[in-house]
Amino acid sequence: MGGELGHLYQRWSDTLTRALAHLEAYIDFSEDDNVEEGVLLQVDATVRALEQEIGSHLQDGRRGELLRGGVRAVIAGPPNVGKSSLLNLL
Repeated sequence: MGGELGHLYQRWSDTLTRALAHLEAYIDFSEDDNVEEGVLLQVDATVRALEQEIGSHLQDGRRGELLRGGVRAVIAGPPNVGKSSLLNLL
């Protein structure tokens, strides 16, 4: 996740986190007039733009990149918590 895709996914995560923070601020403080006008429109536009960007990303040729290259994962935990069951399910 330290490469180009990792940076892209991190940017998406940051964008969603900011949108969520604005939305929660609107819900919590909309009565106090401490929240800018149009914050809901801004959040809506941000999320829709991100949705289009993710959709475009999924449509390009990179979809099979993980299938071709594989994924490295570690399943760690205490004994008898279901690590083997999870691995078998995967």
